[in-house]
Amino acid sequence: MGSILEKLKIILKEIWLFLSSIIFLKNFGMMVGVILGMVILTNWGMRCYTNHGESVQVDDFTGMHILDAKKKGRDKDFRFEVMDSVWRDGVPSGIITLQNPKPLSRVKEGRKIYVTVTGNAQPELLPKFADSSYDFERYKSKIEKRGIKVKEKERVFDAKQAENTILYFYHKGKKVTEGQLKSGYYVLPGDLLEFVVTERRSNVVEIPDLVCMRFSAAEFLVSTSNLNIGQVNEDETVTDPASAYVYRQEPAYNPSQTVQMGGQITVWLTQNLPTSCGADDVE
Repeated sequence: MGSILEKLKIILKEIWLFLSSIIFLKNFGMMVGVILGMVILTNWGMRCYTNHGESVQVDDFTGMHILDAKKKGRDKDFRFEVMDSVWRDGVPSGIITLQNPKPLSRVKEGRKIYVTVTGNAQPELLPKFADSSYDFERYKSKIEKRGIKVKEKERVFDAKQAENTILYFYHKGKKVTEGQLKSGYYVLPGDLLEFVVTERRSNVVEIPDLVCMRFSAAEFLVSTSNLNIGQVNEDETVTDPASAYVYRQEPAYNPSQTVQMGGQITVWLTQNLPTSCGADDVE
């Protein structure tokens, strides 16, 4: 046991002599210095690269021209990258509409700001009427999404085609037909297209011929024509208006003339059959 303790003392003494030697202490100090230097340099490098612990608020650049936004962002070393360009009616090109990061968020200095700006209008190829089954509302919805303005110019009675079927349209005063669309027709966003579409029921009716008819019969014919009797003018002979005869009407009967549905017809009555009326004219 004694010999073991003596050997242990000798080993410990040699270790102590080695650790306390000038060579070890010098090398150990150099190693610690190198490690501390690496830690300090690494920490300093990270601070320089990331501005660790520092942040700045992102300005609201929307509504500004991209060039003005770049000038304003120089103080915070912001860089801008345009990701998309969109057209907006009445808005000049180069105006920022969207940005990422969002306004008022906090980021590191030197951050890249991704933006969407307005651009110049590009010609749009109009789809064919058949793509919307010729339906005006469906076609209108489709092209309005492209920034094209749509207006209903006129409705034309057509008993053969469905209600709201597109017949043709006007662009800058020029009539454009389906055949021209099939060949390829371009317009600019913001342009106005004025459409002519069909309707199944006409809102005008023919003027009935009431002269020489008894007033009761004339009243019935007017009502079945979707019109109304307006003012009734009786001469001094009228004793029973229902059996009196119509000798004048306004508007006058004209086979080629029509009036708006619901319109009024003014009549003049006399009790006896007018001399200008034959027996066959009486109803």
